[in-house]
Amino acid sequence: MRVHNYAAVPDPQKIGTDLYRIVIPQPFYEPNNIYLITSGEPTLIDTGYIENLGLLQRSLRSIGHSLSKIKHIIYTHDHIDHMSAALSIRFYTDARTYAMAGIEPHVANYASNLLLMKRAEERLTYKAHRDPSVRKAELARARKGWDEFTESYAGPGKVEKAVRIDTGLMEGDVIECGSREIGFLYTPGHNRWHITPYIVGEGIYFTGDLVLDNVSSVYAEVDGDLQKYHESLDRLFKIPIQRLLPAHGNEPEDPKKKIRLLQKTLALLERGVIRCLKEKPHDLAELVSSAMGERVRKSGYYFTALGVMHSIIKKLAVQGQIVVHEIDPPYEQYSLKET
Repeated sequence: MRVHNYAAVPDPQKIGTDLYRIVIPQPFYEPNNIYLITSGEPTLIDTGYIENLGLLQRSLRSIGHSLSKIKHIIYTHDHIDHMSAALSIRFYTDARTYAMAGIEPHVANYASNLLLMKRAEERLTYKAHRDPSVRKAELARARKGWDEFTESYAGPGKVEKAVRIDTGLMEGDVIECGSREIGFLYTPGHNRWHITPYIVGEGIYFTGDLVLDNVSSVYAEVDGDLQKYHESLDRLFKIPIQRLLPAHGNEPEDPKKKIRLLQKTLALLERGVIRCLKEKPHDLAELVSSAMGERVRKSGYYFTALGVMHSIIKKLAVQGQIVVHEIDPPYEQYSLKET
């Protein structure tokens, strides 16, 4: 197994009573926030990217903990930057692992299932680009990242092929972690298996990728659902949250304001799509550039942007607001439905 090397070990940040945030860098997107609760039975919320498990271990040791002392590991969802370290975690801890009920067979061959996301990115690339030369370049860019992931768990080393989940969670389940209790909300939309753990009675919610500094990725091409994402945000907004702890980025000062900002951002994106389509038909790549900005086109966020935009298109199509035109399948364009 390949291990990613970084110049320094991140210092765990104490952010509450027996509560730490460990910001773990990764070779793509933003660093991961791994949360550690040390109240009697140490508990981790997510474990991050597989190449960085050693970095997490060294960070834990800097405050007198280690993976071997962890008793509970709760996964907010199964994406590569949250759960792939679970392919090696069993060699370092006998902690009990938890995730949304029903996920167990889905992650039984975790590496193969993650490649479903690779295929989805390639499908979106074909939908978005008609020019073969542009499409070839974008496919090469997407595949490079996935090849790096494949290399990270290939070859000798302490790596399993399956993620083993000990307990599939349902709403209403509560885990006793020493003096604290952890409950769960089922919050789909970002993906099918997303949960939001919270500390019972304290109003502290670990929102995974549901609430971030930016709009969360929603891949309708895989198992994301923009309408369910809106519903999960609405549900969270109605709860008397004291603190909202995201998996990426900083803790917002005002949780309610942050949720409303995300909802407004999504609404602006939808209006931007409709405004573009009033002028003329657009394809997926053109909508990303027009509605999100041309700089997104060359950024590492581009494939996520394609996924978000496609989710918006799918939602508007289901609502009967737009028409999908199969120009040169799988390449397609979109226009407003005439009234």
